[in-house]
Amino acid sequence: MSLAALAEDVAYTRLHFQEGIIRFGFVERHGGWHGLLAHPSGSTEIRVELPPSFPFKPPTVTPVESDAVPWSWHRDLNGSLCLVAEDDHQDLWWVEAEMFLAHVTAWFESSDAGWRDDRPDLDLDRYFQPDNDERLYLYGELDGLVDKWVRFRPGPNNTMRLAGIGTPPKKRTKHSNNVFGYVARLGHIDAPPRGWDDLVPGLDEATILQRRIQEGKLGVLVVQYHRGQHLGAILLHVTPTSSDEIAVNRLSSAADTLAARAARAGPKSQELRGRTVAVLGLGAVGSFTADMLVRAGVTRLTLVDHDVVKPGNLVRHLVGPSSIGMPKVDAVRTHLRQHHGTDLQIDPREESLNPDSVVVLVREHDLVINATADFSVTAMVHAAAAATNRHALSAAIQNDGDTFRIDVLPPLDGAAPLPNSALGGPSSQDYFEAGCGSPISPTPPHAVIEAASATVRHAVGLLTGTPITRSGEVGQLVPTEGGALE
Repeated sequence: MSLAALAEDVAYTRLHFQEGIIRFGFVERHGGWHGLLAHPSGSTEIRVELPPSFPFKPPTVTPVESDAVPWSWHRDLNGSLCLVAEDDHQDLWWVEAEMFLAHVTAWFESSDAGWRDDRPDLDLDRYFQPDNDERLYLYGELDGLVDKWVRFRPGPNNTMRLAGIGTPPKKRTKHSNNVFGYVARLGHIDAPPRGWDDLVPGLDEATILQRRIQEGKLGVLVVQYHRGQHLGAILLHVTPTSSDEIAVNRLSSAADTLAARAARAGPKSQELRGRTVAVLGLGAVGSFTADMLVRAGVTRLTLVDHDVVKPGNLVRHLVGPSSIGMPKVDAVRTHLRQHHGTDLQIDPREESLNPDSVVVLVREHDLVINATADFSVTAMVHAAAAATNRHALSAAIQNDGDTFRIDVLPPLDGAAPLPNSALGGPSSQDYFEAGCGSPISPTPPHAVIEAASATVRHAVGLLTGTPITRSGEVGQLVPTEGGALE
């Protein structure tokens, strides 16, 4: 489609919607389309507006008389109706006026019914205007800080981090960069507050807090609140105004807690926290496998490798130039703890592997992942797993990065092992630094990431009792002769 055709299509879709809404009795005035919408409790005049990005974003709907519709979590700060969830953007269904108005009618029906079976979105931030303070305020667990003064101190990258309990000094020094606040519990809220007057009924010490704000002693209010069974928090900048009122704006804030990170780690992250995993070989695939295991929720890792980081490793490795010369186990451990938290239990073992040490690793861990690409190590892991009635994984990249292979060792339920997937023959790009018949692989970095991702997918399956396959997987990363990816 050309740009001219795209513009024509957008203009047609816009006109088509407007013609459709006219057929339902809407008239254009004051920058929008006005009309009455009937629903169980009566009828409400609404204004429908097409944003500049229509049809790629839905129309907005606002009651002409804002108070004619009860305030709820399903309205935005400007009073418009929250109509389309982020997970309902599949096919731009709202371009048909009839379908869109039916959706608006359903919204009013749910509002009239009191939003039964409502999902507990914790989105209180969007009901306050943003503050001019553009710093990001970070906080940890708040339960032990409720009804206490706290101190924020500057951190890197324009952040302010909650440093614990701290009372504002009686006399502030002009060189102090600390910010003091108070942690209050708002409790359960049925409708989102939009200002100080809405907050007061739920605050236990509202009168005292208001006096401290007006005295200029309290500027940041950390509010903890419940919606349904879910707990949330918002940081507010509270300042007195010339009219003896209190202005409330939201600060940019984020929880720096295990729960906040685990919420994005996948549904099995909590189950993975108790598992122990050993990664043998901290090269390209092994280093990224370790990283993604931690991201998935694993916190107890043993890393085994006897090599050091060299400049040529960096293009495909997890770590960067500052790690050159470090043992790979130490470099990866340092990276993981710097990026994912110091609470990780990581045991670096800078050693060569032998049958006895491999048996110990298999016995000590819930899962051993062999990423050495060394046939002898693979054979040792396979034998040790079979002898101890356990299962392990072996991951490798083959055919110059065209294929990745993940073997379950031994296969589950007596299944047959994967067939040979190595094409053999010398690479057309053979390059040797050292070694006997061991060229440097031209595997591209993206193949490493895909292989590591697939390895972790299988690892999570084995660790949680939901294996993906019985024998493993061979993945093609380039088109086959027929042109399709396998």
